[in-house]
Amino acid sequence: MKLSIICFGLLRRSGALARAALLPGFLSATLSAHGAEWVGLAFPLADVQVSASVAGLVHRIKVRPGHVVSAGEILVELDSLPQQAELRRRAVLLEDDSELQSARARLRALDELLRMTETVARASQSVSMEELIKARMEKASAEGRVQQLLAQKARERVEHEQAQIEIAQRLVRAPITGVVVDVPVDVGEWAKPGDTVLRLTDVSQVELRMNLPQAATARLSVGRKVSAFFEAAPAEVQAVGAVSFISPLADSASGLVDVRIRFANPKGQIRPGAKGVVRSLTSPP
Repeated sequence: MKLSIICFGLLRRSGALARAALLPGFLSATLSAHGAEWVGLAFPLADVQVSASVAGLVHRIKVRPGHVVSAGEILVELDSLPQQAELRRRAVLLEDDSELQSARARLRALDELLRMTETVARASQSVSMEELIKARMEKASAEGRVQQLLAQKARERVEHEQAQIEIAQRLVRAPITGVVVDVPVDVGEWAKPGDTVLRLTDVSQVELRMNLPQAATARLSVGRKVSAFFEAAPAEVQAVGAVSFISPLADSASGLVDVRIRFANPKGQIRPGAKGVVRSLTSPP
């Protein structure tokens, strides 16, 4: 007769068992003639609470639960009418270079006038030193004005880019490729920075998390292949994965070690939250 018990080590006392049962990714062992079965929970590769980076009114929601989205895809749009108007204003200022062109033309004229004045001064001495200094000062002033306008254009270019960024911040994009599982906001609601507007999960891979006795982890290494069975309908799913993480620490209360095994899940047959059973810690054939 098979006897099922919760095992967190090699037949720990009941007090230690109660403490270990509170650990995430619980472990059970079924003792039978066939040995132990190690049980854990499946977790998605990524489970992201997507939030807005700026405050704003929700203008449009482009996805619904169940939609598969790609990284970078727009999910939610916040109202951006004021920002778009500001962007157009900045674009007009940036494109208007009439004052700069006028300053450059004046500089060219003053440069030519200065050369002529210096030529006359050298040839006939009919130009006073005061007139020569004045011509040089006017050219220097014109050069300074051109540099000032160039710096102003550089500032306008930065301000135009900032206006573009402010609009981009009102487009909430998918940080990963995955499936939309929840949209807790509606059009017309006010979103604040940090508020969750969408939950996105990547189930292309799942991670089976277990807490194993140290003696069991001695047979494991990162990259080692392990076979597991997962709860599913209509029948359990068998999959082969690889050990992705073995904690260097053991829990001080139970002595258990956090072990994680990653499985490919291209068809989504393994649901995160399902129990997974490892019936042998030896590599599958």
